[in-house]
Amino acid sequence: MHTAKKTKHSLVLILCIIVGLISALYLVVERNTIEKAQNHIENIIDYDAVLRANAFEKRSQKEAFDALKEAGVTAFAIYDRTLEKANDAGEIKLLSSEDMSNVRINGSSIKPGATYVALITGKEGYYKEIREDLYHRISKEKVKELNTSIGPVLELQGATADSYAKMNLGVSRIQAMEVANRGFNVIIRPTNYRNVTPEDIKYVFNRLEGVPHVTGIIFAGKEALGAPNHIDETLEAMNTLHIPLVGIEAVNQLQYEPQLGFLEMAEKKNYSVGRVYTIAKEELKKITPEEAAQRFYISDIERNIRYNLFPIYEVGQNNETVLQTTINYIQSANDKLSAKGYKFGAADIYPAYAQNPLLVVLTMIGSIALFVYVGQMFISMSQHKQLVLFFALSLLSIVAFIVTSGTLLVQIWALSAAVMAPVGAMVMLMEEWRRSGGTRPVGPWKSTIFAVFYLIVAALFAAIGGMYISALLGNTKFFMEFAIFRGVKLTFVLPIILVMIAYLQRFPLWKGRMINTRAEAKKFIREFLTMDVKIYVFFVAAALGAVGWVFVGRSGHTAGVPVPTFELVLRRFLENTLYARPREKEFIIGHPLLMLATFAFLRKWPMVIHFVLTLAGVIGIASMVETFCHIRTPVFMSIMRGYDGLLLGCALGVALILAVRLVIYISQWAMRREDCHE
Repeated sequence: MHTAKKTKHSLVLILCIIVGLISALYLVVERNTIEKAQNHIENIIDYDAVLRANAFEKRSQKEAFDALKEAGVTAFAIYDRTLEKANDAGEIKLLSSEDMSNVRINGSSIKPGATYVALITGKEGYYKEIREDLYHRISKEKVKELNTSIGPVLELQGATADSYAKMNLGVSRIQAMEVANRGFNVIIRPTNYRNVTPEDIKYVFNRLEGVPHVTGIIFAGKEALGAPNHIDETLEAMNTLHIPLVGIEAVNQLQYEPQLGFLEMAEKKNYSVGRVYTIAKEELKKITPEEAAQRFYISDIERNIRYNLFPIYEVGQNNETVLQTTINYIQSANDKLSAKGYKFGAADIYPAYAQNPLLVVLTMIGSIALFVYVGQMFISMSQHKQLVLFFALSLLSIVAFIVTSGTLLVQIWALSAAVMAPVGAMVMLMEEWRRSGGTRPVGPWKSTIFAVFYLIVAALFAAIGGMYISALLGNTKFFMEFAIFRGVKLTFVLPIILVMIAYLQRFPLWKGRMINTRAEAKKFIREFLTMDVKIYVFFVAAALGAVGWVFVGRSGHTAGVPVPTFELVLRRFLENTLYARPREKEFIIGHPLLMLATFAFLRKWPMVIHFVLTLAGVIGIASMVETFCHIRTPVFMSIMRGYDGLLLGCALGVALILAVRLVIYISQWAMRREDCHE
């Protein structure tokens, strides 16, 4: 039987890993300070929608707004007004040529097919604003003001009545002042103009001059105001009035809904922007108010959301009105967030933060040292070759970091850390198994204690990778997801493959021998590819393929595989019980099975069982590191997620070992009893 080759790592690599870790920890502490400061959330609701919903209730408008404020609403969204909305709200009267047939007009006559906008007494301000909007939108040539027996009337020609009714006019200053006077903040949601000009942009922001508490602008539609050629004018006007830019989180909860010009504006603001979460009306119909509240809660604590745009239910739930149903789920979300220490009002916006470049370089060098350190565990190298490789990679990386923006480079070394840290932890664990495993089985209680100890040590070593990732990518561009970690799927697949190779190098699984030389590797490949395969192997491969599909599909930024109901229930329970919900693949699968792997080795179980348990165990360790790849999640939450998962994993691991011991004991007792009867 061959023995695994022993190699000696360079102390320089270990020193650089430690220095890189110290630099990373400093940056992580700095990042945590910035993240904790962003604790104010703006709770928003559509102003027009509230007015419509309240029209079907017994309570007065004041009572409705007081209830919304009590529930936690801090701002109202003001959209571009349309003639249809203004008519429904009783601000103007929208008439057809038939409606005007009995109206006397001074010096003119009714035009068939024209659309008419009439003044309502007491609403003169709205009529005046709408007239200004129409003049600006479609020019005075198409808008004619008439003197009639019912007062001033605007005559619109050139388009259908329906087109005019739904045409965006502009943000209403009167509505904005109404919101502010009720004690709420104002969020404006303008649409872009066709063939937009600087005059159009100036027109929009002139309406907002003097309006207090405008705490955000969220563009409506597929274009930012001023796109494509005048976004600089929009930004200048926003900066003058101190209005933050806010992007709409994409439906898949990754980055932003596409809006022409938004990304360019965000870049010009050094990514110091807000991020709003909302639920589509069609989706809201499918979920309960409790689930809706939970989604807003999770979005805020896990994805740097600081603007919540709460949609109104179209149908009341639990025998309550539409507005009361909406108030209830806003209150529920607000209570959950308050319990986490969040405050409410004008949202906090991440500053344009970038890490200290020297500390980034030191952390990057630490990741390079980790790469060489773990690589040496697979390919034997002399200390001289280790240092040559390390210094060559470091020099190339430093030069590339200086001459480029560095974003791609730090992602490469963050990906390396995400893979090498859990793999290094597992290989070191294998070495410990080999050292502690004698010819005789270790006692069951001692084996259980070792299982807990080794899991914790492996998790701590793997955490080095998590700190490297958090430090290398910890800047506003990643916080707000204008850049995201690439290669999430690889962080799950590669560690399993590499750990499989490392296992075959260190344990005589394949025909009683280890594959730790080039000759052995060639022989293994030849034998593996030419071996006889039984039919049942195809079924086993299919089953493993299905498990792999679920495993990879459930990992990363997108949910390619649906989550079953029972798991959703478990997730909600953990989210509401623990500081951070740990991942099921860690505390249910990875950690307990890794503990069982240690137990299996020390108790001298068959090697194939130990091999399978080891591969399952790497899932939890890799998942702990991968958690830190989601930079939008506050780093302290990622740390607590790993801690909670480790704690639960240890508890379930001990329970699993005890259960297995019980099954073995019962089996042995039954066999002895059967032997006695014979």
